[in-house]
Amino acid sequence: MKRRYPGFTAALWIASLLIGSFAQQSPLRAESLVFHAVASGQQALDSGEGGGNPFASALIEVLRRPASTLSELPAELERLTAEKSRSRMAADVPHLGAETPWPLTPARPGERRIALVLVVSDYSRSGGAPSLPGARHDAQRIAAALRAAGFETETALDLDRKAMRQSLDGFLARSKTADAAVIYTTGHGAEVDGEVYLLPADFPLPDGRSALGNRAVTLAEISKSIRARNVNLVFYGGCRDNPFDP
Repeated sequence: MKRRYPGFTAALWIASLLIGSFAQQSPLRAESLVFHAVASGQQALDSGEGGGNPFASALIEVLRRPASTLSELPAELERLTAEKSRSRMAADVPHLGAETPWPLTPARPGERRIALVLVVSDYSRSGGAPSLPGARHDAQRIAAALRAAGFETETALDLDRKAMRQSLDGFLARSKTADAAVIYTTGHGAEVDGEVYLLPADFPLPDGRSALGNRAVTLAEISKSIRARNVNLVFYGGCRDNPFDP
């Protein structure tokens, strides 16, 4: 005969409610959601509406709204990026359901939000890659929009690979004590064999594809550098084509 323990059963029921409630409040704790400016194989624009990347302009418009939710963000970034680029760019975004109602704006009272704007604009040390004035402009305006949305924001501009990884390591440590965290990153990028790479300011362009492994930073590395308690978002504004193969 199966014995019943009312007190134990009640405790399990309460625990299940608490776990379920936490899961609803923190559905993204375990991983970062990555938003790409363009689809695989496509190039991003350095300059468009607003003087910079249309994807950046789209994100800024959403951040400036008095009220917006994470559930609404993917569709709005798709729509606005296409609109602001005159359909020359199609954002590649995760698809979320209504179960992610976290408010992007306004910030919740008492919520700690942090952001890192990691942008490479000056490629004068690369041996041939053109610099990206639009990316520098985006670094300033994205940082301002994030601050206005309640994020403690740090800007890291034109770093070499070593400094870039140090910046990401520092942000990883800080993000663990935050409720929500964002990384916005752009610069020259490439997608090779399914891996997306951001090229640091000192990437040796003449070495081509062979330098990617130890002279570039993968988007996967960037995505692992963010571990806030509730929400982790990565916005990548760079290209996803392969300029190294004929």
